Amino acid sequence: MLPDFLLIGAQKSGTTDLDRRIARSPHVLPRAAKECRILAGPRPSSLRCRSFQESAFRRARLQRRLGDRCRAGDACPYYLFHPRTPTIARDLLGPELDLIVLLRDPALRAWSHHRHERRLGVETLEFEDAIAQEPARLAGETRRLLDDPAAVSGPHEHFSYLARGRYAEQLERWFEAFGSERVLVLFSEDHFEDPEGTSNRVLERLGLPPNPSAPPLPIANRGDGRPPPPATLDRLRAHFAPQNDRLARLLGRPVPWPES
Repeated sequence: MLPDFLLIGAQKSGTTDLDRRIARSPHVLPRAAKECRILAGPRPSSLRCRSFQESAFRRARLQRRLGDRCRAGDACPYYLFHPRTPTIARDLLGPELDLIVLLRDPALRAWSHHRHERRLGVETLEFEDAIAQEPARLAGETRRLLDDPAAVSGPHEHFSYLARGRYAEQLERWFEAFGSERVLVLFSEDHFEDPEGTSNRVLERLGLPPNPSAPPLPIANRGDGRPPPPATLDRLRAHFAPQNDRLARLLGRPVPWPES
C-alpha cells in the first residue's frame, strides 16, 4: 500500500512533534519509520514506498473494525526542499496526494538548523562562517540533483541554512506538481501554542475524526533552546524579509514572523 499523505517540512519547524500527534489517531496506519526518505533518495520506486507501509489487507481489516476511513502517510522535512521530490511524489503516489507543510520563522529555523548540525557533528563551522560559506557549498547542487536521478547531496541537505528559508520557491514547485488546493500550509508558531489543535486540524483535512483529549505532551525533538545573538537575528530577519513577502503573496495571507 502506498502512502496517501505526506508531511513534507520544513526541517526544525516541529514536524517530528506534529507527526507523532497525528500518529496517535487509530485511523492513521503505522509505518516502519519516520523519514523513510525514499522520495528524496536515489532511484525511488513505488515498491520501496510500499515497503515501509501497512498492507492493503490490514488497512481493509482496520477500516472494518473502526467503521471509518484509514489513511497512510510519510513524514520527511527534506521533501519540501529537495528539487526532484514534487515530481517524483506525483508520479509514484498520484496527483490526489494530500500534503501538509509546517513553516517556522526562517531566521529562527536557520539558527536551529545550524545548532542541530553541530550537535550531530556534521557541521564544524560557527554560524556566521557557515552562512558565509553556504553559496559555495551549495553551488551547482540543485542542478545536479535535478539532472541525475541517482544523485544525493550532503551539502544540499545539511548546509542549506538560508536556502531552506526561501519557502515560496519551494512551495511553488509543489503547487505546480499538485495544485495549491492539495497543500495545507501551517505555521509552527500556531503549533507550538496549540499542538493538539494543529494536529486535529490536520486530521480534519485528512477526513479523519479528531484525537480524544489527552494530558498535555511536551513538544518533541526541540533544540537546545539557545537563542541567536540579537545582531545575528536582526541580520537574518532583514535577509528573509523579501522572501517572507513573497510567501505571503503566494499564500494570500500574512506570515506571523517579525521583520526585525
